[in-house]
Amino acid sequence: MKFQPLTRRRLATYMGLASTGLSSHLLKAAEQSHPAAETRNTMQLQIDHIMFPVYFNNAFLDIVEQTWKGKATGRVFSQPQNAVFKAVYLQGKSFYVEHLSTVESEPYWSSTLYIVVPKEFWSYYATPALRSEHFLMPRFGCGYSLVSPEFPHLHSSLPEQSYDGLSILISSALEAELKTLAGRAWSLPPNVRVHNGLHHAHDMVVVDSESKVVAPLYQANPLLREHL
Repeated sequence: MKFQPLTRRRLATYMGLASTGLSSHLLKAAEQSHPAAETRNTMQLQIDHIMFPVYFNNAFLDIVEQTWKGKATGRVFSQPQNAVFKAVYLQGKSFYVEHLSTVESEPYWSSTLYIVVPKEFWSYYATPALRSEHFLMPRFGCGYSLVSPEFPHLHSSLPEQSYDGLSILISSALEAELKTLAGRAWSLPPNVRVHNGLHHAHDMVVVDSESKVVAPLYQANPLLREHL
């Protein structure tokens, strides 16, 4: 990914964006440990949800739903079958987890972190693999996708939940991509951490407050659950 330096024009754009009511909660300042100039220019990523797909296996979702309901780590709900996938969700306080089953004609999905990014920043990706009204994926299998603040089903639109024990483990490869997302400087939120056992950008795991794996369930996993 090409990094574009922060010019005065870019800084002015960012400051104007940060002054709006909508973006003030999307673009947080960096941690206090950074130098003052870097802090002003660094934004904290806002994670909306994380998605783990399986190919054409709706019955699997019933097993996931039963397992999640037995864990009591958030609100569990499902979505009816549509033309592209069927899904079951686990919603915590900060983000939600999505296990979905693709339809037979959709074999190319991979684990993805969905990050809320204002559309003003989307033009950095001149030739994305996918772009729709509310989503932009820079490359297939890159491990992340941008989601518009105007998407009507953001985590923030769901009923508030009290359980805040869910954390996301990612690889250093994905960390490097995220910290320069859309050619800007970003920091990871506290509930996203790098794990040395993960190597590819699409390797990611969700754990609960006791470091037990919440997702992905019952499928190939780069981490051994009993050794987390």
